[in-house]
Amino acid sequence: MSVLVTSASGAKALVITRSLGRRDIEVTTTDCEQFSAAFFSKYSKSHFVCPSPTKSPLEFKNVIEKEVKKRKIEVLMPINSTETLLIAMHKNKLELYTKIPFADHPKMLQLHNKDQLVKIATELGLPTPKTCTVKDVREIRNIAEMIEYPAVLKLKDATSSMGIQYVNSKDEFIYNYKQSILDYNLDPSCYPLIQEFIPGDGYGVSVLFNQGDLRALFTHKRLREYPITGGPSTFRESVRHPEMEEIAIKLLEYIDWHGVAMVEFKLDKRTNKPVLIEVNPRFWGSINQAITAGVDFPYLLYKMATEGDITPVLNYKLGVRTRFLMNDLRALFSHLRHSNNRVQILKDFLNFDGIMSDDIISCKDPLPMMFFAYTNMKELLRRNQGA
Repeated sequence: MSVLVTSASGAKALVITRSLGRRDIEVTTTDCEQFSAAFFSKYSKSHFVCPSPTKSPLEFKNVIEKEVKKRKIEVLMPINSTETLLIAMHKNKLELYTKIPFADHPKMLQLHNKDQLVKIATELGLPTPKTCTVKDVREIRNIAEMIEYPAVLKLKDATSSMGIQYVNSKDEFIYNYKQSILDYNLDPSCYPLIQEFIPGDGYGVSVLFNQGDLRALFTHKRLREYPITGGPSTFRESVRHPEMEEIAIKLLEYIDWHGVAMVEFKLDKRTNKPVLIEVNPRFWGSINQAITAGVDFPYLLYKMATEGDITPVLNYKLGVRTRFLMNDLRALFSHLRHSNNRVQILKDFLNFDGIMSDDIISCKDPLPMMFFAYTNMKELLRRNQGA
């Protein structure tokens, strides 16, 4: 009973390490950072430092291969997008030594690449924002005259809030679009998508599939996120939304998906209808929310990998709230800076009704929390000195 968890410096890896460790599964953690939060968790039985999957992808793969062989790791669980895509690319080789309960690389790209996702969703008749692609930078001025504002610029292969920009005018659109091409050194095939802005609340439908068959499902509503213009959730609540769940299932059944994924939606306040925004074909930032409400995705994924299948888990507690306090504080300060209704914002923030747990704060496993506090304080000081 052993698992290797990557990206040990992040909150997701810590949550997953605790989930598996509480089940008496031996967890080994790894990261390219020497001091990573999950290394200090009592549920991490051992750890090692690996090369950066971004800067040295081949070296990263070679070290992972060596370590799973040496340590006889039963299941390999990559956490972040870069590692998940890289391991999926080398899945056939790595599966000689360990189980990898994730989809193959081509299927990963179908969901990870926002351009491909929109095309598949359109084929299936699923609701997506109006989307425009650019093949030649000379088209930008004409497009600026055609689109509605505000509009959203998105990198095709980015994750989370990376590269997302909201533009409110023609001039702002033209400048930001050209700047994105320069900032990310994009060739024409990778030029950002231009999408309709969908006003409304954000939702996530999280799933586990076994070779195209649904095995677990969980839906949450975003109550706050950071950055507040569109980033990972910092405060959320467990809900049900059958229409969103039906869309997510239809999409992933079509892909013949295997493993975990989270399908993001906006509930368009103009129509009260869900709109498919993007898919994370990997573990997602609010994984603690699902575990707390009763859908323990990391453990279910482990069981599916080692036993071949699991009994479906499709019900959970509703109204359960969790938060990532450190990032929720950042969201609070952003809201206070940009709102005239500061009293109500503070009241909402200080309302602890229904909050069951924090993503990283744990009296039973305190060292990682102290590490996060230290690194966040250091980052804050660094930014202030650079200002």
